[in-house]
Amino acid sequence: MAARISVLLSLMWWGCNPTAQEVLERTFLQQRWVFPDTVWGEVVFPEPDPCRQVELRIDLEEAYPWRNLYLLLWVEHPDGHKTSSRLELVFTDSLGNWYKPNRKFRTFVARRASFTQAGRYRLGLLPYIRQDTVVGVKRVGLYLYPCP
Repeated sequence: MAARISVLLSLMWWGCNPTAQEVLERTFLQQRWVFPDTVWGEVVFPEPDPCRQVELRIDLEEAYPWRNLYLLLWVEHPDGHKTSSRLELVFTDSLGNWYKPNRKFRTFVARRASFTQAGRYRLGLLPYIRQDTVVGVKRVGLYLYPCP
């Protein structure tokens, strides 16, 4: 029961909090994301920020051929240090039914992330699959929210 309440409170906060800061957004005009096209964005923190939520948004076409997608999330810190995380996004159940009929997915990829250095951070997304081209991707974006 407590988990349901926590999820409902998170959804209410998410839906009512319009203070998203866009870090990156890319629209693929031909709905083709070609490897190794990393999509980069930047955010500057004048002072260290101890708590941010990082949201990923991805819009797909009906032609998207798989039930999931792996991405690499790159973070380049102001001192030049780079880190990466592999993300798996699952879009359909085992029978092929889409979780979102409009194929517009939103999820938090980091909760309570801290940006411990003042300065410019670069965040990047890269498809991490066995093929050179991901077809059916219309748009990807990363957004930051202050922690509740």
